[in-house]
Amino acid sequence: MPSVLRLKTYVRPRAVAAVRFCRENVYIRDNYTCQYCGTKLAAKQLTLDHVVPASHNGPKNWTNVVSACRDCNQKKANRTPRTANMPLLNEPRAPSWLPTLELEIGEDHIPPDWTPYLRLSTG
Repeated sequence: MPSVLRLKTYVRPRAVAAVRFCRENVYIRDNYTCQYCGTKLAAKQLTLDHVVPASHNGPKNWTNVVSACRDCNQKKANRTPRTANMPLLNEPRAPSWLPTLELEIGEDHIPPDWTPYLRLSTG
């Protein structure tokens, strides 16, 4: 099996679709940080909080949902951040992209067959 493939014609990348709204992507957007107290936590310790509560017809979308620790979510309860006197650290918005997990290949770990095809920075 070859370690490098060379294409003879250009292949256009697919059009970038909107970032899917889901729990994990909200946590990534918010850097796994409670948007009320600023505490960085593991995903299992975070919750999703509706800025405008669902009981007040707040939608479940990028601009109305943030990451929150359990304590802040319970303290805010069924109120808006303003009425709870708990301002958001960052205004929620739909991301245009999310970082992906990338393989980090150091220069000392590059397969020798790849070097003619890579542009390596020299510092």
